[in-house]
Amino acid sequence: MAHASLHFIPILRFIMPLLLTAHPADDTDVRLILRVGQEARVGSSEWVEMSLPDDAALSPEHFVVRCGTDAVIEVLEGQNALIVAGDSCDRLTLSETGQCETEFVAGQTAFSVRWSPDVTTATPKTNPQQLATSDETIDDHATIASLAKVMSMSDASTALIQSPDQTMDYLQRLIDASLNDDAIRFLAGALPVRTAIGWAIDASGFANRASSTLDQSILAWQTSGDEPDRRKVRDQLAVSSPDNVTRWIAQAIIFSGGSLGPDDQPPIPPPSHLSGVAIMTSHRWSVAAEPDRDTAMQQWLQSGSALLQREQDTKQGNQ
Repeated sequence: MAHASLHFIPILRFIMPLLLTAHPADDTDVRLILRVGQEARVGSSEWVEMSLPDDAALSPEHFVVRCGTDAVIEVLEGQNALIVAGDSCDRLTLSETGQCETEFVAGQTAFSVRWSPDVTTATPKTNPQQLATSDETIDDHATIASLAKVMSMSDASTALIQSPDQTMDYLQRLIDASLNDDAIRFLAGALPVRTAIGWAIDASGFANRASSTLDQSILAWQTSGDEPDRRKVRDQLAVSSPDNVTRWIAQAIIFSGGSLGPDDQPPIPPPSHLSGVAIMTSHRWSVAAEPDRDTAMQQWLQSGSALLQREQDTKQGNQ
């Protein structure tokens, strides 16, 4: 597919690489990750990191976003600002009426972004965090709602959120309503990353069958949690063909820190929820392989709930 030769304005060359998310304008829950020089279709997955083949026709400062109608491009938190016509912004809204190159390919609209003053820019507002004093009941409502969003939990699960609310109470309501998939999603996002990965390792029975070099690297990271061991997992996964449970546990470790970019480029920290998504995926493959899936699901829920209760007890003890 041929694209017009469109480029970021030169100033961006001094702050690359830039990590963005893209999603349909009417669905902020469906996102994918875009890096400059890459192409992806909005809504294709919960998270995507895609690479283009080496093509001299594509500038490193050029990328394409495909979507059915309008699209929103957002700069991930903590990253360099996007520069549009000399001004920085955090968010771009693209539409077929905006200043962008529009092509129709296989029923999809391909936007080759033209960085122009006419492109709509807006900076999303942030809601102030709710802070509890020592005399107040801790309210986890904002945290729960945020996790429900980034972990793509169901409408039925978000309807159970109360205000005020507490983490363990909400988890129990999910379990009581038999919203087990949502409960797993919530646990995968609510637990600290290293704890959540340990949960997946234990609940899936991974340690009992660990034998490969990749398996040993995963267990080494579980013990240390340090960056050199995270990189070993990353490097081993690239040259291995593990089963799906192992693959997604390894991917969760890769997303636990470091950078999404090459080691010799400025760091691009992974969004915090990506490890949770990978853990949730490892859970699905693990349960699918069990002869008694209901029992396996209950084991995941029980062990995850116990870990989250411990984290909450520690948190409240430090208030």
